[in-house]
Amino acid sequence: MKSNFVPTVKNSALLYCVIFTVATLADNIWQLCRGQIADSNYHIINRAVVILIAVITITLFDKFRLKSKLLSHIISYAISMIAVFTYVWFTSFLDPLGPGAYQGIFVIYTLLTILLSVIIEIKERIKRKRQSVTN
Repeated sequence: MKSNFVPTVKNSALLYCVIFTVATLADNIWQLCRGQIADSNYHIINRAVVILIAVITITLFDKFRLKSKLLSHIISYAISMIAVFTYVWFTSFLDPLGPGAYQGIFVIYTLLTILLSVIIEIKERIKRKRQSVTN
């Protein structure tokens, strides 16, 4: 039986790098539009941890699928959202949270999850289409 560990790690690392880069660029553009010219290292590390939680969850649930794809995505989202809220709660001991911290992470993380779910679905449909054409 051939192990898929190395390709899985490579794909997860690539996904992490892409999401982190896009999220960092989008956040920096947003901050510049608001007149904030610097981003703290603490904020960047927090973003990295939240994205790492998302990528680990996506990777795990990509490998362990349930019969219902929708149920698989919902369970994945729920578990990762709990992990993200727990992380945000722990960071509140180090640095006070803003009044909309939980709402902000909920909205951003939910939108990211929806976007990634759509991308994964499109990727799978293209893969199935290619397989049906070759068969």
